[in-house]
Amino acid sequence: MTSLSSRPGLRRASFLQRGAWRWLREAPPAAAFAARGLLGSGRIDDDRLAAAADEVLDAFPLLRVNFVDDDGLWMRTRENADALVRSDLRGHPDPQARCVELLRADRDRPTDPERDPLVRLHLVRLSETDVVLGVVAHQMLLDARSRYMVLGAVWQAYYGRFRPAQYRDFAEVADFHPLDRETVRAARHRWWSRRLPALPVRGGDGNPAGPPATSRLRVPGSRWQALTEPGGPLGGNGSLAMAALTAWWLWTQGTGTETDTGTGAGTGTGTGTGKDSLYLSTEVDLRDHLQLGSVVGPLTDRVVFGVDLTGLREPSFRDLMSRTQAGFLDAVVHYLPYHDVVDLAVDLGVVTPPRVAARWDVAVHLCRNAPSSSLTRGERTLAELGVSIELFREADLIGGDTRSATDTWDGTDTWDGTTTDLSVGELGEDMVIVLDQRRTHPAGGGSALLDGLDAAMAQAVADPSAPLPHSAVDTTTQSTVDKDTVDRNTAHENEE
Repeated sequence: MTSLSSRPGLRRASFLQRGAWRWLREAPPAAAFAARGLLGSGRIDDDRLAAAADEVLDAFPLLRVNFVDDDGLWMRTRENADALVRSDLRGHPDPQARCVELLRADRDRPTDPERDPLVRLHLVRLSETDVVLGVVAHQMLLDARSRYMVLGAVWQAYYGRFRPAQYRDFAEVADFHPLDRETVRAARHRWWSRRLPALPVRGGDGNPAGPPATSRLRVPGSRWQALTEPGGPLGGNGSLAMAALTAWWLWTQGTGTETDTGTGAGTGTGTGTGKDSLYLSTEVDLRDHLQLGSVVGPLTDRVVFGVDLTGLREPSFRDLMSRTQAGFLDAVVHYLPYHDVVDLAVDLGVVTPPRVAARWDVAVHLCRNAPSSSLTRGERTLAELGVSIELFREADLIGGDTRSATDTWDGTDTWDGTTTDLSVGELGEDMVIVLDQRRTHPAGGGSALLDGLDAAMAQAVADPSAPLPHSAVDTTTQSTVDKDTVDRNTAHENEE
């Protein structure tokens, strides 16, 4: 291995970055990048906010990094990188919708990770009182938590409260590996080697139909808060909530696996005649898992876990969450970096590249708990700071691809076999479940899944100890924003 001393100006990428490079190097921009924003309302000085953005960019060298793929993966800091884009949309008939378009277009434009800026901040003036501070970032530099940490740091700098020492430098953890002892690594490999061969064949083989088809379900904020509040039936974890409910829907559609009997197809009846298990993937934040502290950087990894519903005839939401938490904790306790899990699955013949996620083809992305803009939105912060701050149309910045469905689709060779991506974003006081499907799941399309989630959430809130429904309720009572399989990411304000 080439030493750092022979690579002046370069730093070796972290184990997570090296693992993700194989998928994200050639991934479509919408998969490699993410966009988020904060809306500030009040008396805001644009030049002062721009200076605050520059201060934060200078404080975190990671934000000016490119990758160098040469005898290993390295990071190189860009010199004099212009990473702030300013726009003025005053006078535009719908400045918020146009701002969403700008951020998504920047997210989806082709970018070379070895040459182009991988973190771009946006300062967008909407009106005399409203300004959007946005970030478009490569996922190998900023994960979901880091994107908001950077935006928050800019606002701290705007008020003179930014203290870089409060954040741990990513360089301190870039060389860290959680499995530095060979005995631990070997034990984890043995554990996963016993489980991976039992995973069922799912819908991630073959080729995708084209760019993701996006469906959305609006969830009232009161319902989401009841599901995810600390001490509630979910233990305050939105990701596990969505994973549990998604596993339940798949199970009712008969897409589990009876590994005890070897039939390879779940009954969806929960009779206990076989081992009904659903395998999904979600995300784990290693800052919390490994107690790394407040680090701006890519410290979220993908985790494959099973939800074992063996013996459940009419499970309640509490039953389902108990099984989901057990499966997730089992995978986390035996944590093996996702790229190592994939390599092991390939070695065992469980999956074949590039469809390495074909056996866990449903992904639940990191879902925050109850809407958080309530902490900074409103008259109190307006009176104290002169600015009210809230998340900017988060649900509209998640999912989909701005390319037309008629454009040439080049994702066939890079698609990993994930048929269904499920995320959650804030929309005003509510939350929106955003579902991207690369190909229709064997259990059904996006609308069917959202119908099932809606019905299950309604039952879980009404009585978490009561049996969950086996099918969707009357759709006239649902809270779906848009379940057409098209991308309508800017059309929500007029639907409220």
